[in-house]
Amino acid sequence: MPADRDPTPCPACRLQAWLCVCAHAPRVALRTPLILVVHVHDFGRTSNTARLLTLAVRGATVVRHGVFPAPADPTLHVPADTTPLVLFPGHGARPLTPELVASLPAPPALVVPDGNWKQASRMVKRLPLLAGAIKVTLPDRAFPGMALRANGPGHHMSTFEAVAQALAVLEGEPVAEPLLDFYRRATDRMLMVRGKLRLGDVYGGVAARRP
Repeated sequence: MPADRDPTPCPACRLQAWLCVCAHAPRVALRTPLILVVHVHDFGRTSNTARLLTLAVRGATVVRHGVFPAPADPTLHVPADTTPLVLFPGHGARPLTPELVASLPAPPALVVPDGNWKQASRMVKRLPLLAGAIKVTLPDRAFPGMALRANGPGHHMSTFEAVAQALAVLEGEPVAEPLLDFYRRATDRMLMVRGKLRLGDVYGGVAARRP
């Protein structure tokens, strides 16, 4: 391996040091509280994008579900003067639109169950906050770049992409744009490590580091 390609994992983004994407994190400040309820068995996967959201969004909260013996309680992290919206495209979910947001009794807090489809479904059923809150869904939308993992039919967005699209509705497209730019930089580097992209095709390029 060339001397400028340090393979040591970055503790924040978990990419190899020579591919670390932390310097590109936009650190977006939001009006909308963002609470990520992440299944503990999914959080450690390299394809999990919740950790990228914590780098890209200031104040994003991660609640780990499935940690024994204490169950997750995302209610503790939702401000009392907000209306929680659960981003989950299940039965009864309502399209997230400016009109829906305007009809809420208080400003929204975005609560996002994160895991594979089965894990997220169980969280929504078992956690009282997720079960009782308004569920919202997003239309399918094609994002540039390749996906990190295969998704079920009709659910083609990663958690990061879904959150970025939701924030485009809640706070405007200018908030979503730097998030998606950062996401593509990170995921292209992951795909390159897996042999699915050539170094020269990585979005934004990879600057060589001197030994």
